[in-house]
Amino acid sequence: MVKTKKVLHSFRYTGDVTGAKLARPVFFRSFMLAENVQSELHSHPFIQFHYAREGSLYISVENNSYIIPACYGLWIPAFMPHQVQTASEVMLENLDIDPDYYAATGFKAELKLVTVSDFARSFIHHATQTIPEFYDADGKEGRLVSTLIDVLNDLPAAGFAMTWPTAPALLEMCQVISESPDLPHLMEEWAERIGMSPRTFSRHFIKETGITFSNWKQRHRLLHSIILLRQSRSVTEIALMLGYGSTSAYTYAFRQLFGVSPSRYEATPPPPNAILYD
Repeated sequence: MVKTKKVLHSFRYTGDVTGAKLARPVFFRSFMLAENVQSELHSHPFIQFHYAREGSLYISVENNSYIIPACYGLWIPAFMPHQVQTASEVMLENLDIDPDYYAATGFKAELKLVTVSDFARSFIHHATQTIPEFYDADGKEGRLVSTLIDVLNDLPAAGFAMTWPTAPALLEMCQVISESPDLPHLMEEWAERIGMSPRTFSRHFIKETGITFSNWKQRHRLLHSIILLRQSRSVTEIALMLGYGSTSAYTYAFRQLFGVSPSRYEATPPPPNAILYD
């Protein structure tokens, strides 16, 4: 596959970090991130539309973990702390949006994962490649940017959020599970390592995440499998990589959660909130 050209932009702020302003109402960033890199927990004084044209991201925000394959985007309100990690080499095409400008459009800034249509995907790419930092906000470029914001706000919601525990021991455990989804990670073993009885462990985990430990592991595996599907891996290969006993077991679990088989997932995205609740 031909590598996308690396394009780097720099910010030009006026004022201090807290009251920083973008040079124009919308700023486009396009750059490549290496595989397995992670940012510090941070926030911005502007709204972000996080989107990966190529590759897949994990974004942790408000105790939720969003797994974002290409063709999905995440709206992050201003000053909302978040952390970004790459699951593969990623080509980002982000939009940073002035909160006052966004409010004037009539839309409410909220945390939301959306499915990016082919049209929006092409529109974002065109804008990141052609709109200069100091574009004419009152001219043709400004009208183009305004139309793009309308298009992005009309994108349908997608249900990919997973709640992560906040208790340090449980959070560390989930991070280990996230890095090795192919291992069994038995509840009894983790309860002993953390120093809890299985019953206490189970009760605490449900209180922290809203679902059982077994369901959390299953959902994380299946969400991770979406990234592997996007990498054109076969269903059999994914089943083995994620520790399923057979291809049919993986396909059955995937269908139970998303309503379609892995082979049909690309053509039929899951309904909104498909994985948010038991």
